[in-house]
Amino acid sequence: MRADVKRLSDREHVWVDRSTGEVINVDHAWQKSDQRIALQRREYAMLAAAGMDGPEARWYVLRVEDRADIAVDKLLEDARVEHVMLSIEVEAKRRGGRKHQSLEPCMAPAFPGYIFVRVVSCAVTWAGLKTIKGVLDPLGGGDNPKPVNGDEIVKFQARIENDPDAIAVLTNALRTGDKVSIDAGPFCGFEAVVMMLADKHKVGVEVDIFGRAVPLKFDLADVTKLE
Repeated sequence: MRADVKRLSDREHVWVDRSTGEVINVDHAWQKSDQRIALQRREYAMLAAAGMDGPEARWYVLRVEDRADIAVDKLLEDARVEHVMLSIEVEAKRRGGRKHQSLEPCMAPAFPGYIFVRVVSCAVTWAGLKTIKGVLDPLGGGDNPKPVNGDEIVKFQARIENDPDAIAVLTNALRTGDKVSIDAGPFCGFEAVVMMLADKHKVGVEVDIFGRAVPLKFDLADVTKLE
């Protein structure tokens, strides 16, 4: 089969198949080929990133471009990568100056620019994630990203929303006698021992202050269980 190359303009080339008369735009064919190659690379990398699970999978903080959080959240969901975008409920913006218009609240990123992902940290994973439009890199860099404790994610959400479900997770995670660190207030950095769960939102602890065990209460979101 013979094909001739014909210039239609200074910017466009086509192939004309003499046997069929079919006209093939060379520039468009190359563009489509490049797009298919890029898509295949992304699919392979994302499958690797999403498919690796088990004891080696940890939570990491993924940095995303400005105002790309919601789009990245959707793309991660489509790629089946386990992730969490911490969000808060905000009032929807009114349009057209309708002051009395009733609008339903909507969800917005609580920490714009950051999304948590649970993956196995390796070059393939980060290469796959970076193919997603809007993704920058993991916090700490792809060579040595710093993992975060999954409980911390629940705590952040509990602090943001005062979510009963999140509080329940924290409540079930703590037991009398557990050691915790205090993360807020004048006793930030102190270690304490859980004495009781005061209610669904607070925990009673004993803090060693100048050799004396002092009973105190803290919000669940302000303490971290020590390993």
